[in-house]
Amino acid sequence: MEIAWSKTRKAFPLSTKKIIKKTVSSLFAFVMLYFAILIIATILFVGGVQNFKTPAFSFFTIVMTLLMLLAVFISYMYQKWYFSVYFYDLGNDYICIRKGPITPQEINIPYERIQDIYIDQDLLDRFFGLYDVHLSSATISSGIEAHIDGVEKEAADGLRVILLRTVQERISKHKGKDIISGNSQGQS
Repeated sequence: MEIAWSKTRKAFPLSTKKIIKKTVSSLFAFVMLYFAILIIATILFVGGVQNFKTPAFSFFTIVMTLLMLLAVFISYMYQKWYFSVYFYDLGNDYICIRKGPITPQEINIPYERIQDIYIDQDLLDRFFGLYDVHLSSATISSGIEAHIDGVEKEAADGLRVILLRTVQERISKHKGKDIISGNSQGQS
């Protein structure tokens, strides 16, 4: 799996801790499902807590544990693949974010349309020291899709500073053009 590099991703890289974070969150879901299935199996097949030591239940538990471990391994491999195809780049006119190995999504946001840039963390991000850089515009999808997730503090701050500077330059440039074109129209 070759990583989808860009000059922006090289300067402000995703953290490999993102792979572990996503795998841990999957593991939590699988463990919850595992215990729910074991409880249901205990009630339905074993006939109560006193019959845990039956060979059928032991076999069932082993199979379920192996399936859970396989699911965690598949989740880990998927997250590695997701990490490798995650692409973001600050172009001349817009920022491009492309993610998703199976059904890739790409969002391109012109700098002039960016209304807010903020950094946040969820609970697991705090534990792993990861940050998400969000870009919001007037579109509904920007709040959901327009973010770079899984960068460390320095990369998040650096991305935010560069994006704010670029957006401000674009706004200033367009205000200057509007003033010039407004003056020339007023003189006609």
